[in-house]
Amino acid sequence: MSADLFFRAEDLRREDIHRYLVETTRDRSIIDQLKGGSPIVLKGSRGVGKSFLLKAAEAELVREFEERRVLPVYVTFATAGLLNAPTGVSFLAWMIAKICNRIVRASATLGVTMPDGTAVASIRAGGSMSHRSRLETVEQDFENSWRSRKPADTSTVPEAGIVLDAVEDLCVHAKLTRVVLLIDEAAHVFIPEQQRQFFTLMRNLRSPYVVVKAAVYPGTTSFGPHFQPTHDAAFLSLDRAVTDDGYSDAMREIVRRQSQPLARAITQYGEDFDTVAFAATGNPRVLLKILSRGGTFNRRNIQESMKEYYRNEIWAEHSDLAARYRGHTELIDWGRRFIQGAVLPEHYARNTKRSEQISTIWIHRDAPVAARAALQLLCYSGILQEGPSGIKSRSDGVGTRYIVNFGCQFAMDSDPVQYGLQVRVGLSISRSTEYGMSHASFESLGEFALSRAEQSVNRAYRARLKDDLRRLDLTRFQRSKLDELGLNTIGDVLSTTELSFKRAAYVGPVRARQIRNAALAAVLEYLTG
Repeated sequence: MSADLFFRAEDLRREDIHRYLVETTRDRSIIDQLKGGSPIVLKGSRGVGKSFLLKAAEAELVREFEERRVLPVYVTFATAGLLNAPTGVSFLAWMIAKICNRIVRASATLGVTMPDGTAVASIRAGGSMSHRSRLETVEQDFENSWRSRKPADTSTVPEAGIVLDAVEDLCVHAKLTRVVLLIDEAAHVFIPEQQRQFFTLMRNLRSPYVVVKAAVYPGTTSFGPHFQPTHDAAFLSLDRAVTDDGYSDAMREIVRRQSQPLARAITQYGEDFDTVAFAATGNPRVLLKILSRGGTFNRRNIQESMKEYYRNEIWAEHSDLAARYRGHTELIDWGRRFIQGAVLPEHYARNTKRSEQISTIWIHRDAPVAARAALQLLCYSGILQEGPSGIKSRSDGVGTRYIVNFGCQFAMDSDPVQYGLQVRVGLSISRSTEYGMSHASFESLGEFALSRAEQSVNRAYRARLKDDLRRLDLTRFQRSKLDELGLNTIGDVLSTTELSFKRAAYVGPVRARQIRNAALAAVLEYLTG
């Protein structure tokens, strides 16, 4: 199965993007919105194709430039890992310097003349040093800081307001409709404190002349108190449903465009390939990784590759998140135990006895917010795929449906290809294993917030605990009940049990859980810094 395949859009030249892009109707809608005038946050797990769609939008805007006069500026923050842990003003300066440098470069590439004088001088940072602008020097100094340990001089970096003025001057002078900032790797490489700074900057970089589109991962993104999801940007989820018409054909076409020999091999073993594609649960990179492993494409090799990846590698990658998000270690570990120890065995036992097959779970909307955060981390790793919310259960509760990675399910069997075929033929997406708001699986997370409050040493978390409880997403009635109990801060609420909330009049199990969930949701993103 060995083949020279492209796993990442970053490895392709702009002119080659559409050669390898196999777009669905959903992909086309996302690309069009990325090219549009509204702020977008594009959310998806690793490998689903966020970078591909950002680069496709850039390539199309370049091709349509003379007609639309929209300047696309692709920016990646992947090099943030090289920074010597800058925070505060220095980190903001690095982001602005990087954005300004890419605006200048994109303008030059498309022959856009930047006017002399006006605010544009601030993003061009006039003068040069060895043919580099001062802002280019600032950017490089930051990214070399891990080696030199020498702080960069930020005195030439403009503030966000000046950048907005500069972009407006540029658009008016060059008769541009707008500048579209396509920001890849927008948050996951940053520590949470830096992520909050990025989204504050995204909110501030909004005008009729500039719009930000940012790609993020589910479960690991901290938006901070100033950026309000759904209000400050539209959120788009990039998930490919395996039940969509043409799903297998699209996956075959992805392979065909990269390797004709491999395409011929999968034609011979078409049913087996469709099972591997189904196992990938809409993730092209996972599919290509499995196909790229050594050996010829046949059932035996496919079985071994699937078992190795879905039994071991995908779980190792998930557990490794704890090294980056230490404050979420308990959630990461709980999520793995929940899926491996409860969900997968239950699904396997049920599927091997019945003709109707399931691979989805339903979680009550008032389940502990810690559990729902753990599920989002599983979405980051591609082990879960979030489905629609507002779904009624058999017991008439309302919650969210998640698809459990099909490959993890297939790998439960000694013959994952044969078992996968069985699941594919008899699959019912509408049938789920249901987990109500007080399911026994959630009991171990009951004191999650309290233990963190006692053990946390990071300043951001401690400061959040001192915030007024009126900053919580609660109704007026719920706030009045907390006043009755003499609670004042978010920390006070977190230190109070659900049983204690019920001492207030007209507060039962559901309202008590909603209050606790609101408090925990307000601090979760601060646990890692």
